[in-house]
Amino acid sequence: MTSQRLISIIMPCYQQVNFLEESVRSVLDQEGVDLELLVMDPGSTDGSRELLQSLQRNYGERLQLHFSPDDGQTDAINRGMTLARGNILGWLNSDDRMRPGALRQLLPYLSSPEPRWLYGRGGIIDERNREISSFIVKYKNFRGSRFSLYKFLTEDFIPQMSTFWNRPLWEAAGELDKRWHLAMDYDLFLRFAQIAEPVVLKNYLADFRVHRDSKSSLRTLEHMEEAFLTVREHAANLGWRGKTSLVLHKIYALRTKMIYRLIKP
Repeated sequence: MTSQRLISIIMPCYQQVNFLEESVRSVLDQEGVDLELLVMDPGSTDGSRELLQSLQRNYGERLQLHFSPDDGQTDAINRGMTLARGNILGWLNSDDRMRPGALRQLLPYLSSPEPRWLYGRGGIIDERNREISSFIVKYKNFRGSRFSLYKFLTEDFIPQMSTFWNRPLWEAAGELDKRWHLAMDYDLFLRFAQIAEPVVLKNYLADFRVHRDSKSSLRTLEHMEEAFLTVREHAANLGWRGKTSLVLHKIYALRTKMIYRLIKP
């Protein structure tokens, strides 16, 4: 049975033992909320499973461990959402972290039978927990300070780790599309936006970690190509405004690629 105020966070996990404990604790040490964390690990061999089992002895049933094989991150998140008992949902990758006090901010907005979602701000940190890329953070804060579907089609400015929704919205929009391995959150949030307008919070809710083994570092250009394909599908039936948004998306993507080539070591 789904609990209206229970928060369920899904954590896809694979070979991230260096950051895993901090990620798990950042969720389960949240105060003032009823929550569960479902970690989906299809077969880590770097000590992640042993660490998780050790943490489970401290956190008990609030930490749910699932060690079944999956078809990748998107599939793992979908499986976790199916197993989750909560009405308030989100996912946190196992190398990212939640900010203290983040989850209690969700309750006034998402404890509802109506489809709802929200996003807050997200920081960027490195392997040593140092805040980095302040310009990118400020830019995304500026772009995301007010939401519109057409603006969102031009560029993905929503931080995935700081975005949450309720189960009625998840059921209305459908699960993550397994065709996408990098832009699956962008596609999901575009579907959300066609059902309900998000609440925009000005507070920082989570941090995204950049490190040499992260998908964002290894597959940046591929991610951008997948995002374009996603936008092209969503803009197809939106008339001239959809076509305009698609053109602007191409321009923004070209600018980002140029910047990426300049700063890439």
